[in-house]
Amino acid sequence: MADPAQARQTIRAARPWFSEQEIAAILPSVEAVLESGQLILGEHTEAFENAFKQFVGSDYAVAVNSCSSAIQIALRFFGAAGREVILPTNNFPGVVSAVLYEGGVPVLADMDPATFCLDTEDALRRITPRTAGVIVVHLGGLVYPDIDYLREICERKGLFLIEDVAHAHGASIGGRRAGNLADAGCFSFYPTKIMTTCTGGMITTRHAKLAEYARLLRHHGQGKRREEFVQMGSDWCMSEIHAVLGLHQLARLDENVAHRNQLVAWYREGLADADWIRIPSYPEQFRHAYYKLPTLVSEDVNRDLLRRTLEDEFKIQNGTIYDPPCHLQTAFRDRLGLPRGSFPKAEQTLVRQLCPPIHATISREDVNYVIQAMSAVIDRCRVARGMPHE
Repeated sequence: MADPAQARQTIRAARPWFSEQEIAAILPSVEAVLESGQLILGEHTEAFENAFKQFVGSDYAVAVNSCSSAIQIALRFFGAAGREVILPTNNFPGVVSAVLYEGGVPVLADMDPATFCLDTEDALRRITPRTAGVIVVHLGGLVYPDIDYLREICERKGLFLIEDVAHAHGASIGGRRAGNLADAGCFSFYPTKIMTTCTGGMITTRHAKLAEYARLLRHHGQGKRREEFVQMGSDWCMSEIHAVLGLHQLARLDENVAHRNQLVAWYREGLADADWIRIPSYPEQFRHAYYKLPTLVSEDVNRDLLRRTLEDEFKIQNGTIYDPPCHLQTAFRDRLGLPRGSFPKAEQTLVRQLCPPIHATISREDVNYVIQAMSAVIDRCRVARGMPHE
């Protein structure tokens, strides 16, 4: 491959995308919003909520300005203040922050290296009389495999169960959509996500009181009368323009997820004989959304050197998910007091995790180029010979 970086634009690890047809359809609606004078809590927000709850299969959906806000609202509703909330350490730091902002005590648990999701048995060992509930993450787009088992335990013990669905729009298990598998589902529409509203979030739930509570809190706790504030809320509304984007992105979500699954099939085919990388497989009952494709490089590969080499020489960005884990993040190290070694599975797995580029604009040609580039540099990125530990 002669100077491939000179001939190509950077292949980004993640990228938002709106088709020409989408843009053409969106612009008149945006213009109508601007002319209407109704910039929040209007017909587009309501339409997006209705379409989203139908897609997920939930009874209610409430649009907010971010997934973090959605999680905070759910935590406040379920009474997390002063109590413990169990969640995986391989997690977005904003989720730990949400627990702390709501006065809860984050209790981190280890991960399952086979799925990259929460280690269920480790989480169960951490349940105490002080536990309020559990937050599970459908990491990378895979529905947390033990969701039904854990939900039954939470129901029996009187604990809430929240799904962090930031990665898993359109994912399902046994035909049931992520976001409709627990007490509440909290979605993100951040720019890199499978579908985006530029920024935004959604709460899905079967609980009418949670939906009502969320609608109050997202607009400063304002009641039915403009002058009456019945709860301490915040400015957590989604704008009408963001809702317009969401409606159009939702319309092609299944198509987007199907494309991501096709990309993974091509990566799997092209890397089938590579001894230095493992791509996990999942049972047919799972429909993976593949926000990311988490792979594991073997222990004789310097993952960070491989990432740098691919970007510097080939303009290929590869991602990771939550390395370092939350207990090693500067923001939480002193506050949580969990030193290195506290969660060995997460610490040993995340340093080997590599997420090849996967998004709506990646083509088969791009996938082939990524695989060829990896093959060209992998020997330079080995630090010692040896097979990976499974």
